[in-house]
Amino acid sequence: MSMTNKIGFFRKSKQSNTKLVLMFEKIQKIRFESSDSDWQDKDFVKRLMSLEKQSKSEILKLLKDKKLKTSDDFYRASFIFHHGYNFEDYMVAVSLSSISHHLGEPWAKNFYAVALDRLLLNIGLPQHFGSQFSKKNGEWQLEKINDKTTDKERAEHGIEALSLIKKRMKNMDKITSWETSLKD
Repeated sequence: MSMTNKIGFFRKSKQSNTKLVLMFEKIQKIRFESSDSDWQDKDFVKRLMSLEKQSKSEILKLLKDKKLKTSDDFYRASFIFHHGYNFEDYMVAVSLSSISHHLGEPWAKNFYAVALDRLLLNIGLPQHFGSQFSKKNGEWQLEKINDKTTDKERAEHGIEALSLIKKRMKNMDKITSWETSLKD
C-alpha cells in the first residue's frame, strides 16, 4: 500500500497501522458512496453495522496489543467508533480523538467536539458544541444544546458559530425540498 501525506483523516504516514488504514478506508468508501435509499435498506444498514462492529473489535485488539502508534491511527479509530450506536462506542471515540489530538493530529480537536456531543446526547445531556442535529417532521433541527457554550469555544474546536449552524440547517431544508421536487 502506498502511503502519502494528506490533510486530516486522509493523512497517511509510513508508521500508520496498515490494517487500520484498510478497515477505515473500506468503511468510509461504503459510507461515502451510499445514497439516501441505501440507508432505508435494512440489509445495507445491517451489513454496514456488522462490518463496523467487527472493525471496532479488531481496533480494541490492536489497542490492547499496542499496535496503534500514530495520531493518524487514533484518529481513524475514533472515527470508526464515533459511528457507533451506544454509550461505550462514544466513550471510546472521545478518548481516542483526545489521544490523537495529544499526538498532534490537527483535525482531532474538531472530532473530539463531535464525539463528545454524541456522547452527551446519548446519556441524556445537552450537547456542548452544537455539532449534532436530526430531521424531525421533515425539518432539520439542532439537538438540545448547552446554551452556556460560546462561539469562541466552538471556534477553538473547529465548530462554526451557532448562528451559522442554524442558517446551514435552514439551507439543508431547502436543499432537501428541492431534491424531493426533482424526484416527483
